[in-house]
Amino acid sequence: MVEFKIQLDESVVQTFGYKQVESYLQDFVKKMLLKAAAQDVLEDLKTIDLQNDKEWQAARHLAWQQEKHKYLITKILSTKSSSFND
Repeated sequence: MVEFKIQLDESVVQTFGYKQVESYLQDFVKKMLLKAAAQDVLEDLKTIDLQNDKEWQAARHLAWQQEKHKYLITKILSTKSSSFND
């Protein structure tokens, strides 16, 4: 682990408090690490061709078959609603 020593204007620490400044700096470093990881993932995605990947297509098809009932309205419901309008 690397230790950094930074200098802050005393008024910053007095205004926000030591713990809040420390927490902010830790959160900032976590976000930097997350951004670096996301950039690595984006680089990897450039080499993946999902359009021609048979395993991806099969998994996508299976997922649709398992979940499509959540997104499609059945024909029975549309028939009933049209009879109410008559």
